[in-house]
Amino acid sequence: MGTLRGDNGGGDRPQDGGGLPDLPPEWGTIIIPDDPGALDDEGTSIRRQFRRAAIRRRWRRRLHLKPEPLGRTTDDSPGLAVPLLIMSIAVIATLVSLFAVAWPRRNPYGTPQLTPPSPAAVVSLTGLTLVDSEGSTVRIRDLTPAVILLIDGCSCEQLITGTVNAVAASKAPSAQVLVVATRPPTLPEALNVKVKVGAFADPNGSVRAAVPFLAPSRTTAAILVGADGRVLRSVSSVTSAAAFDSELGNLAVTPSSTA
Repeated sequence: MGTLRGDNGGGDRPQDGGGLPDLPPEWGTIIIPDDPGALDDEGTSIRRQFRRAAIRRRWRRRLHLKPEPLGRTTDDSPGLAVPLLIMSIAVIATLVSLFAVAWPRRNPYGTPQLTPPSPAAVVSLTGLTLVDSEGSTVRIRDLTPAVILLIDGCSCEQLITGTVNAVAASKAPSAQVLVVATRPPTLPEALNVKVKVGAFADPNGSVRAAVPFLAPSRTTAAILVGADGRVLRSVSSVTSAAAFDSELGNLAVTPSSTA
């Protein structure tokens, strides 16, 4: 350690009133190292504190804040890092909330929203007419109960024969089978004589158009019509009586017994 020497070089402390003045007491104990390089760490720390103080002053001016009170700046000083972090979190939370409110909502998992099914509308064919093989107009309500086969563009001999046999074996053997096309079709031979079968024309396609389920298609179809002219069942793209033979018994139910 270095020592303060007097003018006489003897190592004695200077007399009162001579030599260097005393340092302010608030400075504390001052130790002067023999190697000036030992002050590098403290100098680096002081320069770091100066840089931080300068950054804080710039940010306070940009944010229009009051100047920082004068005081000793240390590494433990909080500075503006915490306030800036809080402001950043608040801004991000506000933006997320705005996006959540403005973003269009979608159904979870992409499941389409389905409206409750409405009761099936009652379809009645009592007001429709057909044309028989002799060119006479016949009302459908005079031919019920019946199974109507729409066979445009198809001879459908197996379907016609199978339907006649199914009606004969059902609980409604008195039901008629009406084979309908644009023009009166040709019926197969050797049909079951227990069932009344007729060939009719529907040039305007009014029967198919009256049944909403069948209106969009032009395929072979079967329609079960009760004694009161109401449609009990309709089947599209039918190829065999097996598609509806289990319901032929409903043709024997009269409107009064249904109620």
